[in-house]
Amino acid sequence: MIVLLGLLATAANPATAAQPEPAAASAVTTEWELWLPPSGKPVNAVFVAPRWGDGANMVGIIQTKLGEELGIATMLTHEDKLTFKEDHFIPSIAKTLTAAASDRNHPELAHAPLLLWSHSNAAAYVQRSLQEFPERIVAYCLFKSAFGHNNDLGTGTAGEIPEYGYKSPVSKDDELKTMSKAATEVFGQSIWDMNDRINSPGYNQDHERNVMLKNMADARKQGALVHVTLVRGTHHMIDGQQELMLAFFKTAMAMRIPPGADPAKGPVKLIGGLEERGLIQNAATKAVQSYADHPAGANRRGGWWLPAREYAVLWNGYALNAKGTVVGPAK
Repeated sequence: MIVLLGLLATAANPATAAQPEPAAASAVTTEWELWLPPSGKPVNAVFVAPRWGDGANMVGIIQTKLGEELGIATMLTHEDKLTFKEDHFIPSIAKTLTAAASDRNHPELAHAPLLLWSHSNAAAYVQRSLQEFPERIVAYCLFKSAFGHNNDLGTGTAGEIPEYGYKSPVSKDDELKTMSKAATEVFGQSIWDMNDRINSPGYNQDHERNVMLKNMADARKQGALVHVTLVRGTHHMIDGQQELMLAFFKTAMAMRIPPGADPAKGPVKLIGGLEERGLIQNAATKAVQSYADHPAGANRRGGWWLPAREYAVLWNGYALNAKGTVVGPAK
């Protein structure tokens, strides 16, 4: 069902979700729409996305494909605007879920682990989330973020001001150039479309792609469990990457949420220390190898990190930057 805390609005995917219920009187006013799996079973994770760009479409995909199967609730911003620039936006996620835990008799919502997704300029909000509550985030996807500095995860260039005038809404302070240990444990994926055509005056896709690749590589060098997926879609929206994103989030939940975890009893301690269980794309050959089979030393953080063999095989079929066979199971 759709739960609107303090607001009434339409469902993210009216064709697949129930109509909104009246707002609870005791709920705080919020800009979020909260959808719960119709079964009423406990929620294992909450998928959070700004409506900006294709957010409503992706939320509908999660509801239809994984919501009931994996017990995933969704949160979608009520309005399509850059609300993530406002200071209250990131704290409002936890506040909304805490209110919903009581109002909707789902106490697990107050501490349920989070899956983050953002499209285009909204990618910047993931960075702030990683800085404020990384210990609660299972995984995130930066989808066709367009501007490379929106892929900065606390490593350097969020404050870049291109000639065509756009500046990341995320402030950059020196102390944020190093990612926290908790932030490096979060599974991260950036999908970049080689065919994207952004209508900003003077937009230089080659420059932005290089900035994105540098930022993600800098995060990887700090031990962040991230990878970039270069695709050749048809436009700036979701156009064929659904299954890859679904597989990524499903894999992340299986690896990071402890069996039997019960967020109704308090914060879930997500599983960390998973770098050696993943696979590495060899920076020289581009082949994907198990961590144990990859050359030791700095090279292991010089290539993209992928969470599991089954996912790596799928990625190898999607990504323009993938090449060769996937070698051996993850250790």
